[in-house]
Amino acid sequence: MSLRSFRGSAACAALGLLTLSACGSGDDADPSSRRFRVRIENVAPFQQLKSGRFDTKVSGTSPGPLAPGDTYEFSFTAGLNHRLSFATMFGQSNDWFFGTEPQGIPLYSADGQPLTGNITSRVLLWDAGTEVDEEPAVGAHTGPKQGSSTDGPGIKDFNPQVRRVGTRPVLSSGQTFAMPELASMIRVQLAHDAATHRFTVRIENVSDDRVTLNTSEGIKPVRISPGVWTVTAGSEPLFTEGQPDRGQGLEAIAEGGDATALHAWLTPLNGVATPLSPGVFAVHNAAAPLFTEGAQDRGQGLEALAEMGDVSRLASALSTTPPMGVSESGTFNTPLDASAPGPLLPGHAYEFTVTARPSERLSFATMFGQSNDWVFGTDEQGIALFDKANMPVTGDLTSKVYLWDVGTELDEEPAVGPHQGAPEWTLDTDKTVRRVPASRYATPLTQHLRVTVSEAE
Repeated sequence: MSLRSFRGSAACAALGLLTLSACGSGDDADPSSRRFRVRIENVAPFQQLKSGRFDTKVSGTSPGPLAPGDTYEFSFTAGLNHRLSFATMFGQSNDWFFGTEPQGIPLYSADGQPLTGNITSRVLLWDAGTEVDEEPAVGAHTGPKQGSSTDGPGIKDFNPQVRRVGTRPVLSSGQTFAMPELASMIRVQLAHDAATHRFTVRIENVSDDRVTLNTSEGIKPVRISPGVWTVTAGSEPLFTEGQPDRGQGLEAIAEGGDATALHAWLTPLNGVATPLSPGVFAVHNAAAPLFTEGAQDRGQGLEALAEMGDVSRLASALSTTPPMGVSESGTFNTPLDASAPGPLLPGHAYEFTVTARPSERLSFATMFGQSNDWVFGTDEQGIALFDKANMPVTGDLTSKVYLWDVGTELDEEPAVGPHQGAPEWTLDTDKTVRRVPASRYATPLTQHLRVTVSEAE
């Protein structure tokens, strides 16, 4: 909001958080002034926090499936709201895979305790719905025999939905098959390091080639293929139960144990899909209305914005005691498609309008929501709204925006640290406002937000 869109002393009194100095009509009568519409979009493409593949057994030197006694192991860091998903082929099938529920396994309990120990009971056997189901290890198109099949790949499944494999699944021939207990084939364990927030997953083949898988051709071996894993905040990254396979690579895992395609699909979608908080803006013709690079935060409310997304204190400070050169200030807090104030999620935008004269610039700040004390914002000079010929500057101005560390709290890994969004945490050892270096956070800013300015009617 901008106070210049309101008229009269009553409007000024009702909007105490907005700049009092902008009240009155003189600025609007200035023929050199222009109205600008500022649009801040959250453009983060990320679908999961991180992902990876597991394909080489512990102590192994090359990729391959797990035989009895073999183990895959992988590690990752994760935060309080994150879930683990994975998929790995039941090697003796046409298109069955071991995996989690579609939304994954919660890595922390409601009271913040990490999940550890044997989590095999949370693992299921799934049918990908991409190929007809033959008797495991016996059918001509099952994993062990696919390579020597004389008629190529198996027929497409008449039921194309991803679904659970029960204890007595009905095969495409109409016969049922008595599956071994899942826990007699695979064991999944989870360990946690509290100091680093790092989880380690162990997937072990616990079958016995002499007894576990009983078929019409006798006892057959059980193998577990390479697979993929993801950490998300509760989406369904690999499949949706009751829906067809998405064609992103799960079929290749379920039918052939090949994790290459799905791993390649997931990797570009890894990242912190942080919300942006409500923010503050100022129009000014002097430097540093919000902060000074290399100096400590001024204690006027930027800390509350950077740590909790609370704009009230800084907005109030800007309105009651405007810094030198500030002609207008205000807040933006309601996404365009929302009816109430709130954070800006990926795919949504804030908009606000300002009035400026030649030589005036725009500064703003909005919290990197999944951080301890980072903000997206302009540098202390702000964005020029007019060029040297005093013509309005419009278009995509994202290159004029940076990621800043306000220096009030010690940094934790974005989206993982347990103190992000909390009002108190260990003080930063460097208390100055500074840019976040690529060595600390390398994701390009353009993968988080887009800032465009246009002339408003």
